[in-house]
Amino acid sequence: MTSNSGPKARWTKDRAGAALAAAAGYSFTFGLARDSAERLTRDYPHTAVFFVSFAVAVLAYWIGLRVMKRLP
Repeated sequence: MTSNSGPKARWTKDRAGAALAAAAGYSFTFGLARDSAERLTRDYPHTAVFFVSFAVAVLAYWIGLRVMKRLP
């Protein structure tokens, strides 16, 4: 009796590439948005930077996933 217990790939090339794009987008935007947020929002600059960077990371993940699916 054989079992189908082989390892299942959770990280495909598409998801790995999209995650790399999201991490790069987050880290790049975090540095740029920090200076602007400290000048614009005196109360919660780190929260504003997080939301802006997170939005860029989600957008980069979506774009990266679409681009990676088209690659061979």
